[in-house]
Amino acid sequence: MQNKPLNIGVDLGGTHIKFGVTNESGRIISRHAIRTVPETGPDGIISAIAASLQVVVKLAGATVSQVNSLGVGIPGTTDSRKGTVVFAPNIFWRDVEFIKKMRSLYDGRLYIAQDSRAAAWGEYVVGAGKGLSSIASITLGTGIGCGMVIDGKIFNGALNTAGEFGHQIVELEGNLCNCGRTGCLEAHAGGLAIVREAKVRIVNLNSLLHKSQADISAKDIFDLAQQGHSEARKLTARVVRYIGIGLVNLINLNSPELISISGGIANAPSELLLEALIAFVRSRAYPAISTKVRICKSPFAEDASLVGASLLHRQLLPDRDSLSLCV
Repeated sequence: MQNKPLNIGVDLGGTHIKFGVTNESGRIISRHAIRTVPETGPDGIISAIAASLQVVVKLAGATVSQVNSLGVGIPGTTDSRKGTVVFAPNIFWRDVEFIKKMRSLYDGRLYIAQDSRAAAWGEYVVGAGKGLSSIASITLGTGIGCGMVIDGKIFNGALNTAGEFGHQIVELEGNLCNCGRTGCLEAHAGGLAIVREAKVRIVNLNSLLHKSQADISAKDIFDLAQQGHSEARKLTARVVRYIGIGLVNLINLNSPELISISGGIANAPSELLLEALIAFVRSRAYPAISTKVRICKSPFAEDASLVGASLLHRQLLPDRDSLSLCV
Protein backbone atom coordinates (compact mmCIF):
# COMPACT_ATOMS: atom_id res chain seq x y z
CA MET A 1 0.00 0.00 0.00
CA GLN A 2 1.24 3.50 -0.85
CA ASN A 3 2.15 5.70 2.14
CA LYS A 4 3.42 8.82 0.36
CA PRO A 5 1.00 11.49 -0.94
CA LEU A 6 -0.94 10.36 -3.98
CA ASN A 7 -2.83 12.44 -6.49
CA ILE A 8 -5.32 11.52 -9.19
CA GLY A 9 -5.15 13.05 -12.63
CA VAL A 10 -8.04 12.81 -15.08
CA ASP A 11 -7.75 13.62 -18.76
CA LEU A 12 -11.26 14.12 -20.11
CA GLY A 13 -10.87 13.65 -23.86
CA GLY A 14 -13.23 13.64 -26.79
CA THR A 15 -13.03 9.87 -27.25
CA HIS A 16 -11.64 8.52 -23.95
CA ILE A 17 -11.37 9.53 -20.30
CA LYS A 18 -8.01 8.55 -18.84
CA PHE A 19 -7.26 8.25 -15.12
CA GLY A 20 -3.95 7.98 -13.34
CA VAL A 21 -2.74 7.87 -9.75
CA THR A 22 0.59 9.69 -9.50
CA ASN A 23 3.17 10.55 -6.89
CA GLU A 24 4.60 14.03 -6.33
CA SER A 25 7.13 13.48 -9.11
CA GLY A 26 4.35 12.86 -11.59
CA ARG A 27 5.14 9.17 -11.95
CA ILE A 28 2.03 7.20 -12.83
CA ILE A 29 1.46 4.38 -10.35
CA SER A 30 -1.78 3.04 -11.78
CA ARG A 31 -4.01 3.88 -14.71
CA HIS A 32 -7.50 3.25 -16.01
CA ALA A 33 -9.50 4.41 -19.05
CA ILE A 34 -13.09 4.44 -20.23
CA ARG A 35 -14.78 5.67 -23.39
CA THR A 36 -16.24 9.16 -23.45
CA VAL A 37 -19.96 9.06 -24.18
CA PRO A 38 -21.01 12.65 -24.94
CA GLU A 39 -24.60 11.50 -25.47
CA THR A 40 -24.96 10.96 -21.72
CA GLY A 41 -24.45 14.68 -21.15
CA PRO A 42 -22.41 16.34 -18.38
CA ASP A 43 -24.15 14.42 -15.58
CA GLY A 44 -23.47 11.07 -17.21
CA ILE A 45 -19.82 11.83 -17.85
CA ILE A 46 -19.23 13.24 -14.36
CA SER A 47 -20.87 10.17 -12.81
CA ALA A 48 -18.61 7.95 -14.91
CA ILE A 49 -15.56 9.87 -13.72
CA ALA A 50 -16.57 9.51 -10.06
CA ALA A 51 -17.18 5.77 -10.45
CA SER A 52 -13.76 5.25 -12.02
CA LEU A 53 -11.88 6.96 -9.19
CA GLN A 54 -12.42 3.95 -6.96
CA VAL A 55 -11.09 1.67 -9.69
CA VAL A 56 -7.83 3.50 -10.37
CA VAL A 57 -7.09 4.05 -6.66
CA LYS A 58 -7.64 0.36 -5.92
CA LEU A 59 -5.23 -0.52 -8.73
CA ALA A 60 -2.63 1.63 -6.94
CA GLY A 61 -3.09 -0.38 -3.78
CA ALA A 62 -4.62 2.56 -1.93
CA THR A 63 -7.96 4.01 -0.89
CA VAL A 64 -9.64 7.27 -1.83
CA SER A 65 -9.02 8.56 1.71
CA GLN A 66 -5.28 8.46 0.96
CA VAL A 67 -5.60 10.72 -2.06
CA ASN A 68 -4.15 14.22 -1.61
CA SER A 69 -5.91 15.83 -4.56
CA LEU A 70 -7.91 15.23 -7.72
CA GLY A 71 -7.17 17.26 -10.84
CA VAL A 72 -9.21 17.14 -14.05
CA GLY A 73 -8.11 18.37 -17.47
CA ILE A 74 -11.10 19.67 -19.45
CA PRO A 75 -11.17 19.75 -23.29
CA GLY A 76 -12.40 23.30 -23.64
CA THR A 77 -12.58 26.79 -22.17
CA THR A 78 -12.67 26.44 -18.41
CA ASP A 79 -13.20 29.05 -15.70
CA SER A 80 -11.24 27.30 -13.01
CA ARG A 81 -11.92 29.81 -10.23
CA LYS A 82 -15.66 29.43 -10.68
CA GLY A 83 -15.32 25.70 -11.34
CA THR A 84 -17.23 25.85 -14.61
CA VAL A 85 -16.70 24.59 -18.13
CA VAL A 86 -17.60 27.54 -20.34
CA PHE A 87 -17.45 25.76 -23.70
CA ALA A 88 -16.11 22.33 -24.66
CA PRO A 89 -17.17 21.82 -28.29
CA ASN A 90 -15.89 18.27 -28.78
CA ILE A 91 -18.07 16.95 -25.95
CA PHE A 92 -20.85 19.48 -26.57
CA TRP A 93 -20.69 21.18 -23.16
CA ARG A 94 -21.60 24.79 -22.48
CA ASP A 95 -21.78 26.51 -19.06
CA VAL A 96 -21.44 23.32 -17.04
CA GLU A 97 -20.92 23.73 -13.26
CA PHE A 98 -18.38 20.94 -13.15
CA ILE A 99 -17.07 21.33 -9.62
CA LYS A 100 -20.52 21.84 -8.13
CA LYS A 101 -21.69 18.63 -9.77
CA MET A 102 -18.53 16.74 -8.87
CA ARG A 103 -18.73 17.84 -5.21
CA SER A 104 -21.80 15.68 -4.69
CA LEU A 105 -19.74 12.64 -5.70
CA TYR A 106 -16.25 13.50 -4.42
CA ASP A 107 -15.47 15.66 -1.38
CA GLY A 108 -11.66 15.85 -1.52
CA ARG A 109 -9.40 18.62 -2.81
CA LEU A 110 -10.51 19.26 -6.37
CA TYR A 111 -8.80 21.19 -9.14
CA ILE A 112 -9.74 21.76 -12.77
CA ALA A 113 -8.02 23.35 -15.74
CA GLN A 114 -8.27 23.31 -19.47
CA ASP A 115 -6.50 20.12 -20.55
CA SER A 116 -3.82 21.88 -22.59
CA ARG A 117 -3.04 24.18 -19.65
CA ALA A 118 -2.76 21.15 -17.39
CA ALA A 119 -0.34 19.60 -19.89
CA ALA A 120 1.77 22.77 -19.91
CA TRP A 121 1.82 22.85 -16.11
CA GLY A 122 3.01 19.24 -15.88
CA GLU A 123 5.68 19.95 -18.49
CA TYR A 124 6.84 22.99 -16.54
CA VAL A 125 6.90 21.30 -13.12
CA VAL A 126 8.38 17.87 -13.86
CA GLY A 127 8.78 17.54 -17.64
CA ALA A 128 10.81 18.94 -20.53
CA GLY A 129 10.18 22.51 -19.33
CA LYS A 130 11.52 22.00 -15.82
CA GLY A 131 13.88 24.85 -14.93
CA LEU A 132 12.66 27.13 -17.72
CA SER A 133 10.61 30.30 -17.39
CA SER A 134 8.16 30.32 -20.30
CA ILE A 135 6.92 27.35 -22.30
CA ALA A 136 4.02 26.24 -24.48
CA SER A 137 2.49 22.79 -24.67
CA ILE A 138 0.56 21.73 -27.77
CA THR A 139 -1.88 18.84 -27.46
CA LEU A 140 -2.71 17.05 -30.70
CA GLY A 141 -5.68 14.75 -30.31
CA THR A 142 -9.35 14.76 -31.22
CA GLY A 143 -8.93 18.53 -31.21
CA ILE A 144 -5.88 20.79 -30.95
CA GLY A 145 -5.06 22.75 -27.82
CA CYS A 146 -2.31 24.86 -26.33
CA GLY A 147 -1.36 25.71 -22.78
CA MET A 148 1.26 28.25 -21.78
CA VAL A 149 3.25 28.85 -18.63
CA ILE A 150 4.72 32.34 -18.62
CA ASP A 151 7.09 33.45 -15.86
CA GLY A 152 6.15 30.41 -13.80
CA LYS A 153 2.36 30.80 -13.96
CA ILE A 154 -0.30 29.25 -16.15
CA PHE A 155 -1.32 31.95 -18.59
CA ASN A 156 -5.07 32.35 -18.96
CA GLY A 157 -5.37 35.77 -20.57
CA ALA A 158 -7.61 38.60 -19.40
CA LEU A 159 -10.69 36.95 -20.94
CA ASN A 160 -9.64 33.41 -19.91
CA THR A 161 -9.24 32.18 -23.49
CA ALA A 162 -5.46 32.29 -23.96
CA GLY A 163 -4.08 29.34 -25.86
CA GLU A 164 -6.93 28.67 -28.29
CA PHE A 165 -4.27 27.47 -30.68
CA GLY A 166 -6.65 25.14 -32.51
CA HIS A 167 -9.04 27.97 -33.30
CA GLN A 168 -6.67 30.28 -35.10
CA ILE A 169 -7.76 30.69 -38.72
CA VAL A 170 -5.66 28.89 -41.33
CA GLU A 171 -8.20 29.00 -44.19
CA LEU A 172 -10.56 31.95 -44.61
CA GLU A 173 -13.21 29.83 -46.35
CA GLY A 174 -12.21 26.58 -44.69
CA ASN A 175 -13.86 23.63 -43.00
CA LEU A 176 -16.61 24.04 -40.41
CA CYS A 177 -15.26 23.61 -36.87
CA ASN A 178 -17.10 22.26 -33.83
CA CYS A 179 -16.73 25.74 -32.32
CA GLY A 180 -19.19 27.00 -34.94
CA ARG A 181 -16.67 28.99 -37.01
CA THR A 182 -14.96 28.03 -40.25
CA GLY A 183 -11.31 27.69 -41.19
CA CYS A 184 -9.93 26.80 -37.74
CA LEU A 185 -6.65 24.91 -37.51
CA GLU A 186 -8.44 22.16 -35.56
CA ALA A 187 -10.94 21.71 -38.37
CA HIS A 188 -8.07 21.04 -40.78
CA ALA A 189 -5.48 19.19 -38.68
CA GLY A 190 -7.17 17.76 -35.57
CA GLY A 191 -7.75 14.03 -35.23
CA LEU A 192 -11.37 14.21 -36.38
CA ALA A 193 -10.39 16.31 -39.39
CA ILE A 194 -7.61 13.94 -40.42
CA VAL A 195 -9.92 10.93 -40.36
CA ARG A 196 -12.69 12.82 -42.14
CA GLU A 197 -10.38 13.91 -44.96
CA ALA A 198 -8.86 10.45 -45.26
CA LYS A 199 -12.29 8.87 -45.74
CA VAL A 200 -12.93 11.28 -48.61
CA ARG A 201 -9.51 11.19 -50.27
CA ILE A 202 -8.28 7.60 -49.84
CA VAL A 203 -10.02 4.98 -51.95
CA ASN A 204 -10.87 1.69 -50.22
CA LEU A 205 -9.59 3.01 -46.89
CA ASN A 206 -11.49 0.40 -44.88
CA SER A 207 -9.96 -2.45 -46.88
CA LEU A 208 -6.46 -0.97 -46.66
CA LEU A 209 -6.66 -0.75 -42.88
CA HIS A 210 -8.84 -3.83 -42.32
CA LYS A 211 -11.04 -1.70 -40.07
CA SER A 212 -14.59 -0.47 -39.98
CA GLN A 213 -15.30 3.22 -40.64
CA ALA A 214 -15.96 3.84 -36.94
CA ASP A 215 -12.61 2.40 -35.83
CA ILE A 216 -10.31 4.39 -38.11
CA SER A 217 -8.00 6.80 -36.26
CA ALA A 218 -5.55 9.54 -37.18
CA LYS A 219 -2.73 7.18 -36.21
CA ASP A 220 -3.90 4.78 -38.91
CA ILE A 221 -3.50 7.51 -41.53
CA PHE A 222 0.03 8.35 -40.41
CA ASP A 223 0.90 4.64 -40.38
CA LEU A 224 -0.44 4.34 -43.92
CA ALA A 225 1.67 7.33 -44.95
CA GLN A 226 4.77 5.74 -43.42
CA GLN A 227 4.10 2.67 -45.53
CA GLY A 228 4.34 4.88 -48.60
CA HIS A 229 0.71 5.36 -49.57
CA SER A 230 0.84 8.48 -51.78
CA GLU A 231 -2.56 9.98 -50.86
CA ALA A 232 -1.93 9.41 -47.15
CA ARG A 233 1.44 11.12 -47.56
CA LYS A 234 -0.21 14.13 -49.17
CA LEU A 235 -2.72 14.31 -46.35
CA THR A 236 -0.16 14.11 -43.54
CA ALA A 237 2.02 16.71 -45.30
CA ARG A 238 -1.00 19.06 -45.35
CA VAL A 239 -1.53 18.44 -41.64
CA VAL A 240 2.11 19.33 -40.92
CA ARG A 241 1.77 22.49 -43.00
CA TYR A 242 -1.29 23.64 -41.06
CA ILE A 243 0.16 22.83 -37.63
CA GLY A 244 3.46 24.39 -38.71
CA ILE A 245 1.68 27.65 -39.56
CA GLY A 246 0.15 27.59 -36.09
CA LEU A 247 3.52 27.00 -34.41
CA VAL A 248 5.19 29.82 -36.34
CA ASN A 249 2.43 32.22 -35.30
CA LEU A 250 2.74 31.11 -31.67
CA ILE A 251 6.53 31.47 -31.65
CA ASN A 252 6.55 34.85 -33.35
CA LEU A 253 3.93 36.22 -30.94
CA ASN A 254 5.00 34.76 -27.59
CA SER A 255 8.71 33.87 -27.84
CA PRO A 256 8.63 30.67 -25.70
CA GLU A 257 11.80 28.83 -24.76
CA LEU A 258 10.20 25.45 -25.41
CA ILE A 259 7.26 23.98 -27.25
CA SER A 260 6.34 20.44 -26.26
CA ILE A 261 3.96 18.34 -28.32
CA SER A 262 1.75 15.70 -26.74
CA GLY A 263 -1.49 13.83 -27.37
CA GLY A 264 -2.35 10.83 -29.48
CA ILE A 265 -1.21 12.33 -32.80
CA ALA A 266 2.19 13.14 -31.26
CA ASN A 267 2.93 9.42 -31.50
CA ALA A 268 3.02 9.65 -35.30
CA PRO A 269 6.36 8.63 -36.90
CA SER A 270 8.88 11.37 -36.15
CA GLU A 271 9.90 11.93 -39.76
CA LEU A 272 6.28 12.55 -40.71
CA LEU A 273 5.41 14.90 -37.85
CA LEU A 274 7.99 16.19 -35.36
CA GLU A 275 10.98 16.42 -37.71
CA ALA A 276 8.80 17.91 -40.43
CA LEU A 277 7.39 20.51 -38.00
CA ILE A 278 10.85 21.49 -36.80
CA ALA A 279 11.99 21.96 -40.40
CA PHE A 280 8.92 24.09 -41.17
CA VAL A 281 9.48 26.31 -38.13
CA ARG A 282 13.17 26.74 -38.86
CA SER A 283 12.35 27.93 -42.38
CA ARG A 284 9.35 30.16 -41.55
CA ALA A 285 9.58 31.60 -38.02
CA TYR A 286 11.12 34.98 -37.24
CA PRO A 287 14.88 34.47 -37.80
CA ALA A 288 15.98 35.80 -34.41
CA ILE A 289 14.17 32.96 -32.63
CA SER A 290 13.57 30.22 -35.21
CA THR A 291 16.68 28.23 -34.25
CA LYS A 292 16.58 29.06 -30.54
CA VAL A 293 13.18 27.73 -29.52
CA ARG A 294 13.27 24.03 -28.69
CA ILE A 295 10.50 21.86 -30.13
CA CYS A 296 10.18 18.37 -28.72
CA LYS A 297 7.80 15.54 -28.08
CA SER A 298 6.63 15.58 -24.48
CA PRO A 299 8.23 12.90 -22.32
CA PHE A 300 4.70 12.23 -21.09
CA ALA A 301 3.39 11.60 -24.63
CA GLU A 302 -0.36 10.94 -24.40
CA ASP A 303 -0.24 11.31 -20.60
CA ALA A 304 0.76 14.99 -20.52
CA SER A 305 -2.66 16.35 -19.57
CA LEU A 306 -3.20 13.56 -17.05
CA VAL A 307 0.14 14.12 -15.30
CA GLY A 308 -0.30 17.89 -15.32
CA ALA A 309 -3.83 17.63 -13.92
CA SER A 310 -2.56 15.49 -11.05
CA LEU A 311 -0.06 18.23 -10.15
CA LEU A 312 -2.36 21.24 -10.34
CA HIS A 313 -2.34 21.44 -6.54
CA ARG A 314 1.29 22.60 -6.73
CA GLN A 315 0.37 26.00 -8.11
CA LEU A 316 1.12 28.94 -5.82
CA LEU A 317 -2.34 30.43 -5.48
CA PRO A 318 -3.49 33.03 -2.96
CA ASP A 319 -6.75 31.21 -2.25
CA ARG A 320 -5.97 27.53 -2.00
CA ASP A 321 -9.23 26.65 -0.28
CA SER A 322 -11.59 28.32 -2.71
CA LEU A 323 -14.19 26.49 -4.73
CA SER A 324 -11.94 25.33 -7.56
CA LEU A 325 -8.45 26.09 -6.25
CA CYS A 326 -7.07 26.25 -9.75
CA VAL A 327 -6.37 28.64 -12.54
